[in-house]
Formats: sequence, structure tokens, C-alpha cells
Amino acid sequence: MSDEEATGPHALGRNEPTRVLSLSDLGRSRQAPLGPRAAFLVAHERLTVLASAATEPAVALVAVDAQARVFGSRLLRARGALVVGRHSQCGLCLGRETISLRHVAFLVQGSGQQLRIHARDLATGAPFVTEDGHPNSAVVAEGPLYVAIEGYALWLVPVGPSLGIAPRADDAYAALPPRAFVDRRPPSLGAAPEPPAPHRVGERRAGSTSITSLGPPLLLGDGDEPEVGWGVLRIDDGKHKERRSVSAERLERGILLGRYARCGLVLSSPTNTISRVHALLLRIGAEVWVVDTASTNGIFRGDAPVHADVLGDVDVLSLSHSVRLEWRRTEHPEA
Repeated sequence: MSDEEATGPHALGRNEPTRVLSLSDLGRSRQAPLGPRAAFLVAHERLTVLASAATEPAVALVAVDAQARVFGSRLLRARGALVVGRHSQCGLCLGRETISLRHVAFLVQGSGQQLRIHARDLATGAPFVTEDGHPNSAVVAEGPLYVAIEGYALWLVPVGPSLGIAPRADDAYAALPPRAFVDRRPPSLGAAPEPPAPHRVGERRAGSTSITSLGPPLLLGDGDEPEVGWGVLRIDDGKHKERRSVSAERLERGILLGRYARCGLVLSSPTNTISRVHALLLRIGAEVWVVDTASTNGIFRGDAPVHADVLGDVDVLSLSHSVRLEWRRTEHPEA
């Protein structure tokens, strides 16, 4: 099964249609999302099916609605990305009216048993909530991750040939490694001051996994002072050219590109083919990733579409074949 392939309500092998709630459904769905344990118990059967289909390490994602129904599921392999929102281009479409067209991007990074799940809010102003009850704009999970988006609860669980799911739902939930939450958000960005020590969920035992909260993406305003450059972006939309030096911190927290005023780099094109949130640039260690955030007209390297990939030290991309984006890594980058 390919990355981001949908699973139907009762079987794994077929794609489910985009699901859009009716107005009456929307009225009934204005409920709080299920909590972590309740959502996991509902998602358990689908997680088991996805785990059995994983021939290599991957992440099983299952979305559960407020009525305790599995709404959709995906299997994401390493280097796979998924955008959740209301837009038809999203890999997982959620029909609630308070969800943005492109709401959250997930990226699976790493190899073997060392997969990490990156979750990024796409400048919605409505951060997702993690298992510790705190709203977040960005997290990195080194193991299972629970995310609540409006009335939906999502579980993302690493699976693979040696990472199965216990057949009984209660046993499977109890077997999840304890999750330790670490807050790296600057206090000015609304990071909760409590608890002062990392917050843990689950029994204290060896093998706990870390979920690290990061600050939201930073804007690149016209009045910004030049940064200590970790790399240089050059943008050419056919009418205007722009050069921006970007730091390691901005790249680690993510730079959104698109027409939306809350993007880090606001883009336009003569043919108006740039999406409101078109792409995400993200530094992970020494690598800089580009993720297509469910854009309507895509990202290309030459003629090849790019969904989620690592940029070379010098790389050129085309956004919707109308905006040229050049990335150049600084020879001796500094944070």
C-alpha cells in the first residue's frame, strides 16, 4: 500500500471518498474530541489492520470523530508527508467548518526503527492539542503521538514487522511507551510555565518516548534585520525578485510559503496559481526539507513533482511552474 492511501470503514484495500459533513452533521459534531485512551480504543482495530499491512517501519494514522467513529486512516512511510484539512487536495479531509483548508502537516522522518513524527500547524491560529492537554503549533515525537484537531482525535503510532499492535485494545494501549513532554517554546510565545519538569503520560518505565514542543513558524517581515545566515532563499515570480537570508532557528521552526498573510514568505504569481499555504521549509538536523502543503498546483524539481524531500546544498524548485525558488546552503552556517 502506498503512502497516504485511504482505508475504508471496513476494509484496507480500497480508497474511501472525500468525506464532507452536512450542515446537520456539523451541528451534531460540535463536541469535544475523544480523549487519548477513548480514541485509541476506537482506533485500535484500524491500527491493527494498518500494522499488518506495514512491510517496513512506518507510522499508522487513524482519525476518530467525536461520535467515536473511525473517520479515516493512512499509512505513512519514512519521508512521507500528510496534510490534514478541509481542502480537497489534503491527504486526509476533515469536514468540520472550523478546520482550516490546510490545517496541520505531518512529516515522518528517519530510518529503521528511529522514525520521528513532525507535526506543524499551518498558521491557522487554532493550534492542535497534544496528550498533555496543551495547545501546540509544532511538535516532534519520537514515538506514538495523540493530536486533537477541533472535534477529531488522531493517533499516530509507529508500526512495522517488529512493531505490531496487541490484539486486545486495552493491552495495546497499556503497551504504549510512556510519553514524556518537553517544552522548548519561548515564554513569549505562550508556553505554559507548568509543569516545570517534563510532563509524563503512562507508567514510568524504561523506553519512554519524547514529544518536544517547539515555537510556531517565524515571519520574515520586510523590516527584519539581516540574520546570521544558515542559508539563502531567492524567489522570482517573473515580475519581482527577492533574496532572503534565513537562520537555523527560523528553519527549525519552519517557514511557510504562500499567499496567506500569515506565511513567513508571502508569494504571488502573475497567473495567481500559488496556494494560500503552498509549501513548508523545515530544518531537521543538518537537512532542510521542503513539504508540499496540499497545494493546488504543486511543487516541481524540473518536471518531477516534489511532495516531501530534502533540499540539496544548492537546489532549484518551481512552485506551480510560476514561481522560481532557489535555495543555497551557506558554506559555514551558524545558528
